Amino acid sequence: MERQYERVPLAVDAVFTTSGEFRPRQLIYKGEHFDISRIIGVRRYCPCVVGCVAPIEYTVVVQGIEKKIYYERDTNQWFSVREVR
Repeated sequence: MERQYERVPLAVDAVFTTSGEFRPRQLIYKGEHFDISRIIGVRRYCPCVVGCVAPIEYTVVVQGIEKKIYYERDTNQWFSVREVR
């Protein structure tokens, strides 16, 4: 059986740096706020399991757990990806 995945929309508080970059600081999902304690990596990457338009992938640490979140500049949307069960 083939695994299926879905986009999970996220609200994200982010800050702009003086160099013009922006960094996510907090995730908001289903009304709950989760602080991002660390950004491990940033790269352009499109997860092939969901439809997206040239997003930027952020590997972050939230509550001690490594997560991947994505930002699409074309749509101005943040999302993550999860397996549908």
